[in-house]
Amino acid sequence: MLGRKILIYGSIGSGKTTFSKEIFSRLPLLELDEINRNLIEPGNPGYIQLKKNLSNEYFETDGQINKKKLKNNLFNDNVFREKIENILHPLIFSELQKIIEKKDSYVVISPLIKLLSKKIKFDLKIKVICNINDQIKRVESRDSLEKNIIKKIIAYQENNYELIQPDFIFDSAGDLEEQLIKLKKIL
Repeated sequence: MLGRKILIYGSIGSGKTTFSKEIFSRLPLLELDEINRNLIEPGNPGYIQLKKNLSNEYFETDGQINKKKLKNNLFNDNVFREKIENILHPLIFSELQKIIEKKDSYVVISPLIKLLSKKIKFDLKIKVICNINDQIKRVESRDSLEKNIIKKIIAYQENNYELIQPDFIFDSAGDLEEQLIKLKKIL
């Protein structure tokens, strides 16, 4: 699979990372969520920008970002979400560009694709889907978010996917063997 530029996308809790690690383990896996997590660590560029633009209520006493409060407000206030996206998304994309310019092949794993679809040409786009009830359970156990916030996140992310036509749809709750046979035909 040399020379492949693959995009794996799907909403929160759909199984993107698990699928990618299982199927594309031989290629560099670039998770935009991980890049974002690194950028918002104290002292890093995303953190510095958030610190300049947010009130102290979004920061713990130890200086860490209160990610739960931030995520809750992101999906309850569209103006606030746009403000944060305008700060973080260019930084995330810049970091990704630095990584991929040195690579012949890679897999980008992303819940958000609006910016990516305009800037990077992928030769294979795979959307990972899942039953919404399974998604909610996964996210509740992993991120301790409230069900109404999880539903808002899923709805927001799914709305962005209308921009991209996937080459393949992988149902993370579906028959694995059957889907792998279909996937191998397009790889």
